Amino acid sequence: MNNIVSEPLEFMPVERKNGTYALRLCLKQGELTAGMMKNVLDTMSRFGLTSLRATTGQRMNLEGIPKEKLNEVVESLGTAVEKAPPAMSVCSGAGLCKYGMQESRGMSDKLLAVVMQNGPYPFKVKSGVSGCKIACGLSFVRDIGMIGGPKGWDVNFGGAATKNAGLGVSLGKNLSEDEALELAAKALTFYKENGRKRERTSNMVRRLGAEALLEAVK
Repeated sequence: MNNIVSEPLEFMPVERKNGTYALRLCLKQGELTAGMMKNVLDTMSRFGLTSLRATTGQRMNLEGIPKEKLNEVVESLGTAVEKAPPAMSVCSGAGLCKYGMQESRGMSDKLLAVVMQNGPYPFKVKSGVSGCKIACGLSFVRDIGMIGGPKGWDVNFGGAATKNAGLGVSLGKNLSEDEALELAAKALTFYKENGRKRERTSNMVRRLGAEALLEAVK
């Protein structure tokens, strides 16, 4: 890797219960470039770190950083941020996957922009974008789920993979990209205005009823 130029990363420090720290790498759609990998490997080697762990949100955590070494590791790796971007699970999409009906990666970028523009929210918002109904992007059990089909996008809202797991409410089917994003924005506005502090979308929908959500996004 001598010819690869190291690239800086953005990450969020997370304190662990044993007193060590993790750095949660803010990766776009789970992608690590060769330059990013070189930076991570060089930093791990320099400070004797041994654990880089994938998360369910398509991020990576650099684990086991002693508190007294945190500032040095941060300086070596890149830039620390107070909060990571909203979680987004994305499949390979039609550009790479033989089952893909729609291009999920481009839609993911646009959905992330909608989520960030309409916040802040009562609690965390996790999204999933899948290029087909196999839904490798976990779209049926995310706060916002986009599922591609041969005629366009289906939009779900209020799914959960928590202890009260359940599928999201179907807001629309066979929509254009713009229609799907507009529907997601309306649902997020409803959540922003009606959700209680630290209440996830699934609990809000359960409390208010799916009918109230569907009426709001008409």
